[in-house]
This record gives sequence, C-alpha cells and structure tokens, in this order.
Amino acid sequence: MKHLHADRYIWQTSRTVPRSVLIDNIAFYITADRHNQVQYKKGQSILVEGDTISKIMPARQAVKLRRQVDLVYDASVRSGVVVMPGFVNAHAHPPMYLLRSTTLLHNHQATTEEALHVARKVERAMHLSDQTIAALGDFTEQQKFGTTTVLSHYHTPAATTVAAQQAYIRLVDAISVASKTDPSANIATATKALRTKHTLLTHGITIHTLERVTLQELQAVQKFLARHPKLILTIHCGETLAEVEAIMHKHQLRPVELLAKAKLLSPRLILSHAVHFTTDEIQLLAKHKVGIVHLPTSNRLHKSGQFQYGNYVVAGLGDRIALGTDSVISKSKLDLVSEAFQSKLMHQDTQRAASFEELFLMLTSNAANVVGLGKQVGRILPGYKADLTFWKLKDRMFMPFDPTQPETLLGNFITHGGYTARDVMINGRFVITGRRHNLVNESELLTKLEQHHQALRKRVRV
Repeated sequence: MKHLHADRYIWQTSRTVPRSVLIDNIAFYITADRHNQVQYKKGQSILVEGDTISKIMPARQAVKLRRQVDLVYDASVRSGVVVMPGFVNAHAHPPMYLLRSTTLLHNHQATTEEALHVARKVERAMHLSDQTIAALGDFTEQQKFGTTTVLSHYHTPAATTVAAQQAYIRLVDAISVASKTDPSANIATATKALRTKHTLLTHGITIHTLERVTLQELQAVQKFLARHPKLILTIHCGETLAEVEAIMHKHQLRPVELLAKAKLLSPRLILSHAVHFTTDEIQLLAKHKVGIVHLPTSNRLHKSGQFQYGNYVVAGLGDRIALGTDSVISKSKLDLVSEAFQSKLMHQDTQRAASFEELFLMLTSNAANVVGLGKQVGRILPGYKADLTFWKLKDRMFMPFDPTQPETLLGNFITHGGYTARDVMINGRFVITGRRHNLVNESELLTKLEQHHQALRKRVRV
C-alpha cells in the first residue's frame, strides 16, 4: 500500500500495516450520533488506533499527533473527501454471484418465474469452489461501493467465511437451519458451523421461507436461539402473496401470527422483503422491535408488491428498517446507495416517503442495529470499529451543494448514486485505496469468475 498515492498517504514509520492512523483535515464527515440523529461535521480529524476509532477532534488540535502515528491520511489533498461510516448490507446472497447473467439466457418473452427457473437450475449445479469464488466476487464488488458489513443468507457457510476472510469484509453469516434447496441444512449442521471463528465473523441463522417448515421445526429453532442468545435469525417473509397464501394454507395462520405462536418475535428476528403484512401484523412486529429489510429493486424486478414504508414508520418501526441488495439475479449492480434512491422513487407517490437522512440511517446505523452490530459499526464515534468510507468531495455526486445546508451533500449523494468509494477502511485497515483493492488481485479474480461461470454453464447446458 505504501507506493500508492504518496501525496495523500504520509507514512511516519516503516510498518507495512499501520497500527495507528490519523485521518486529518476532513472536509465533511456524516454520521448518526448516539441518539440516531444525522450529523454533518466539518474540519475534523479522526484518530484510529488498532481497529477502533479512538478520538475525534478539530483538525487544528490534531497537528501534534501527526508524528505520533504510523500513517497520516491527508483528507485535504485534491479538494478533500467526505467520510461516512461503512454501509451495512442487511440481506445478500454472495455465493450466487456467478448467476449474474443466467436470467438473460431465456427467450425475451419468458416470464420472470421461467427466467428464475433457469437461474435455480444453474445454482443447483454449483460446487463449493464455485460458491467460494462467487462470494469473493460479490464481497469485493460490495466493498468498492462502500459496503463494509454484509449479512449473508445462504446454505453453505464454508464458502462465505473463506471468501470474507480473503476480501477482509465484516460478515454476519446466517447459517441455514431449514432450506428448500438443501435438505442437509439443519440445526445440527448449524451447531457445527458455529465453531468457525475469525476476526470479522459474526454468526446468525436463517430459515429460507416459512411455507416449507412445520410449527415443530420453528419451535426447535426457538429453543436453539434460547441456547445462543447472541444469534440473529433472518427469514424471507411476506415477499409475495403466493407465499403468504401458502403459509395460511399450511398453518391456518398469517406469517407474523405463526412467528408469534412459535415465540420467535424479538429484536433478534430479521424479516426480509416484508411486503405483504396487514396493519395488525406490522403493529405486532413493532411491539417486538423486529428488524425489517427493505429490498426495493428486488421487489420491483420480481413484481412482489409495494413495501409499506409509511405504515412501518407510523407503527414505530422506522429505526428498525435496513436496506439490502439481495442477489445479483435480483440486482445486478451491488450498489447499496442506489437501493436507497430506488426506495425514494418507489415511495414518492405514497403518503410517507423516506427522507434522505432516513435512507442514510437505513444504510448505516439502523442496518447495524438490525443485524446485531449496532454498538460496533454504523457510526463514526469513539469506541466504534474503524469501518469508514472515503468519497471524493469535488465530484458530480456531491457538487454543487449548499455549504450552509450540508444535508444537500447527502441528498446529492443518494440521488446520484452509483459511484465507487475512493478509499475504504475496515477494522482499521485500508482495504481499498484509490479505488483499487489492496488484498485481492481484481484482474485475476475476474478471470477466475469467468472460468467458473463458463464451466458451470457447460455442466448445466443452458
């Protein structure tokens, strides 16, 4: 990393990986405070020691620290940067990255379900090596768009954990205890997978959907969660009317009623999509502070329905809503900021659309709370992990803005969307500098991704 951008990176020691970093002369940093209010701070410096933000101070007070740290990141170079917390993707399927083009293999007149059938056929043919290289492709793309924490919802944790270590991304790995695609996914398998440990790994569990599980299986999951009080549980739920009808046919209960009967409603529960719930169901979710993941592009692409953002806010769940990308067959570009803008567009015609600040919270502090990491990431505050993203201020995604109203920076950023971060720090380590990954050779990765993709197509013959 030392050879890159010497004008911005000022090394004070010979260490290859710095133990202390001063991020100096920041034009603006944007974060939620401890009360979850968005703050716009100008002319500050951030001291990172190890993996943690240790101090934030006016830049003039940081001068004396410049020779006491391993690395000075001069944020004033080239017209300055805007610093934000790393984004938290609350719902993703990283091993599906190789399926990016599979929905394009059908006739243009085919239905969405027919296209998805092709994708599922290809997915079933994937080997562990395919899943691992796919997850690495997924994670590195997400990092370049500013995501530093990912909740992975998939049935093969071995692939995601290995890839996450290689990419150096914070991972909440939701291990399947009931999957419609993998009969081996069960509590015994999950128990074994929980033994895997590494610095940036947090475990969770997942049930793919409710229509394929019994009440007894749900009760077993509840008992498992009681034995593991730090685990989150994530479920696709309320995504389509067909799914809701299947649950009602099987259980004679609506989805949230079923979860209540199984005693699974709690802040540790995360429901992804959450489109087709009644007012009573939403109020019940609010009572138990259940986490909700909004997936605007996926919902629109698959014609799932309209997410009821205003109803969730009225019920008191506004601070429990996060955003997610879903997989590449639902959103080809793994840019979480464009999801925020898509949400803005989708709800403009409703009584209650999300503000830009609310969307920012869905990317950061709200999402961190939902995935169980709200005291560690999602904010730029002393004591929080140093997961930070750096964005070029003199850029079309920010300028022109009103300096007297710095919230215009945030509005411009979300509306424009689609840009990669200039630099990304995860756990105190610069993973990306100058829009290039420091730990993964991206050229080699792309070659391997295409090789695996072509081999997969030949096996499946689609």
